[in-house]
Amino acid sequence: MESRTGTPVEGDDFFGREKELIYAWKRIKAGNNLIFPSPRRVGKTSFALKLLEIAKDEGWQIISLNLEKNIGEKAFVESFVEELKNSSTWESLKEKSSKLFQLLKQIKPSFEHGEIKVSLDWQNHKEDVYKQLSELLDHDKQTLIFMDEFTVLLSNIINQEDGHRNVSSFLHWMRELRIKSGSKIRWIFCSSVGIENFTHLHRISATMNDIGDYSLKSFDVETSIAMLKKLAENNNVDLSNEVQDAIVQKLSFCLPYFLQLMFEKISYLSEVELLPINFEIVETAYNALISEKHFNTWIERIDEQYGENAKYAFTLLKHICQEKSGSKRETLINILSVYIQDTIELNNILSTLLFMLINDGYLIEEKGLYLFRSPLLRDFWFNRFVK
Repeated sequence: MESRTGTPVEGDDFFGREKELIYAWKRIKAGNNLIFPSPRRVGKTSFALKLLEIAKDEGWQIISLNLEKNIGEKAFVESFVEELKNSSTWESLKEKSSKLFQLLKQIKPSFEHGEIKVSLDWQNHKEDVYKQLSELLDHDKQTLIFMDEFTVLLSNIINQEDGHRNVSSFLHWMRELRIKSGSKIRWIFCSSVGIENFTHLHRISATMNDIGDYSLKSFDVETSIAMLKKLAENNNVDLSNEVQDAIVQKLSFCLPYFLQLMFEKISYLSEVELLPINFEIVETAYNALISEKHFNTWIERIDEQYGENAKYAFTLLKHICQEKSGSKRETLINILSVYIQDTIELNNILSTLLFMLINDGYLIEEKGLYLFRSPLLRDFWFNRFVK
């Protein structure tokens, strides 16, 4: 098991979640499609790739799309077709695909002042393009399709000309594919930006209401210790039981990524800074992590996805990161009331933000108190915005 903190893990580097994989695969085989609404860096992509591996081993056709770089619907269609070319059924689809290829070739996107503008060609041919693409999917063959960074694509579509109508029609088209009677195609969606938040914010949740949520949890103490042991053994690091316990206790919310970060930082401090591996190195590593860039994307996500409410989200998080035991709703209302005088608007905005911040993994609610889900993220937030 390698120490990796940047990319999704596959093969022997994937650790744990055996029971979760069995349960998720059972749900897929029973006819369910899944969204992974878990917070950033919980390991959604790695988990989905493992499910694809299981599906392939059981003879299913698999299709995997990373939509992070798709700037619009035409790019999505082209990416989808490229993946279909790698499928086992492509030979039988070549004749069907010729009309779609001809359509795509004649559609020319236009650009204006550096911003994407949907071309009239695309709007005129879009319905026919999606009809042709639908016909390339074999609903009689057991297939698992994984779409990663799905919300990035949706955000790109909605930010283009006539975006809300286009994203709504796109999602309705996908829903029709999923609910086709007798279809043996199953779908997995995940994104570092919450899909549910996006559809809720833009009032199009009905387009995804046929898909079940499956949240990945943090590792328990036993699994966290087992992962640290394996990392230590495979990377020749002398990590005593006491140090392993200290890491787990310090993190509390033990995502695989967080464990990897701590292990990597301790390895660096030991090998480069020549610090002894003891209780003190755990504290040193933790303090280093909350001062580094690892959680910058959590800041950027709010700027990019929370719209005009982003400033209120930052206000709430700045307060809550100072309250380790959590904050009452009444306290949060009082904080926002400085900026929002209308009572109805204030309560609506607070409810929306709490829903989004919990769904995106920033916060949890326990016994009527709102607090950071992860102490590591909380301390990073305090270090960045309060200290």
